[in-house]
Amino acid sequence: MKTLELNRSFLKKSWSGLVILFFIVLFYEIFSWTFNPEFKTTSVETSNGFVGYLFNWIIGFYVPEFVSLYILLTLLDRFHDVLRLNELALTPKSILGYELKFLPVLLTAYFFFIPITLHLRFFLREFPNFEAERYENYYLVLLYTFKGYIIYTPFVLILGYVLLNISLFIDFLQNLKKTASPEETVFDAFTSYAKGTPRAFLQLIEAKTATGDTLLNVNDCYLFETEEGNYFVEHSKGRFTISKSLAELENELDPDRFFRGNRSFIINLNYFDSYTYWEKGKYILHSKKLPNKELVMPRARMQNLKEALEKNLTKSDSPSPVAAISPLADSTGNS
Repeated sequence: MKTLELNRSFLKKSWSGLVILFFIVLFYEIFSWTFNPEFKTTSVETSNGFVGYLFNWIIGFYVPEFVSLYILLTLLDRFHDVLRLNELALTPKSILGYELKFLPVLLTAYFFFIPITLHLRFFLREFPNFEAERYENYYLVLLYTFKGYIIYTPFVLILGYVLLNISLFIDFLQNLKKTASPEETVFDAFTSYAKGTPRAFLQLIEAKTATGDTLLNVNDCYLFETEEGNYFVEHSKGRFTISKSLAELENELDPDRFFRGNRSFIINLNYFDSYTYWEKGKYILHSKKLPNKELVMPRARMQNLKEALEKNLTKSDSPSPVAAISPLADSTGNS
């Protein structure tokens, strides 16, 4: 797998982080009782016993922070849309860059959730006796203040990156399943990936025509590209719409025959003609079958292109003994 398609199914479900938050809060409680037992004992006494302390812990802390969690998940999910982060190259540099892009979001999340979380905590803890003095001394001091920011931000950073990386791992498993054969489980696909086991490459792809759906041999496809959120294939029979994204195709197609020039296209190297330097460190690729189409590729991809061309030219034309991926398999691997 070269590219990870970011489905963000985990981030889109606010309840999915509920257990994560619970264990983080529980770990914090264990840490507090271990290293500051006198303070926690005093808290139990001021809460009129352990039952009162537990009630205050759940209602006064956990429930309001679940609202903070919901807001944080929403911010992380929406920020993907703002930056148009739909896929991620599986390289250390790309993953690190992806993580760092969310640092500003996590460092400013406090300003989004604190007015809601703080006043919800005040309502739940103080109900029905709301006193202005307690509000000023125990709650208002945390609203858009340096003290409040310092208290909340470390917690937000830990929780945010835990959620973000769980989302990445779930997307990774979902992407693995898409490239697996229908009879493979997610565990089987992960094991094969970890061992570097040779896998099947896509041989047929479903395309939409004016009269309905059809199957195309991928070796007869000149180009796969995306325009305005839609995906297309250039084939000997014409130009058709397809449902598979370029991230999916990059993982499923034979890398010795197909090359990802940029985020917008994948070219069939069997029909590659030439490349020319353009400007600002970019190249234009030309296809034998698409003489009027100019495919722009960044200079950073040139070495990868040369290596792919070398493999393509030396690759045997004999068919692979491995069975082809079913073109009709859905995202779960079922036909």
